[in-house]
Amino acid sequence: MKSPWFEFDDEDEVCGAFPREVLRLVRERAERWPCPPGSTYVLFFPGGETEDAPASEPDLMRLVVDLSREGSIFQAIGAEVEGDTALCTALHICDLAPTDEHADIVAREAKGSAEELAECIADWIGEVLHRPTLQYDGRNG
Repeated sequence: MKSPWFEFDDEDEVCGAFPREVLRLVRERAERWPCPPGSTYVLFFPGGETEDAPASEPDLMRLVVDLSREGSIFQAIGAEVEGDTALCTALHICDLAPTDEHADIVAREAKGSAEELAECIADWIGEVLHRPTLQYDGRNG
């Protein structure tokens, strides 16, 4: 059964084995989050490819939890996985790039195995989502 969290088309998206494993493990843990799966999505930038730069680095995967989709607040949070490093942070709602414009959301960086990165990402996102000022449950309301 395909997970509803961070959906993407496996056949159309280019993504390495390590980011896919991190994604699989985060999906398993996302069931405990107080947001609906439809508020999550994943973006891939193969080999360091961005709008301005050609591929020259490891794949970058950006996991996004769009809080504005449920009308909670105009904000997104998420994590970037590049190589064996993850950066959990607030994301700018317009371009979904990491931002530090929300002083109450402190970024967390981790380096390690797929299991370690997935645990860090899922715990960080879960902790932010469970804060009273962000709490909502679109599945039950």
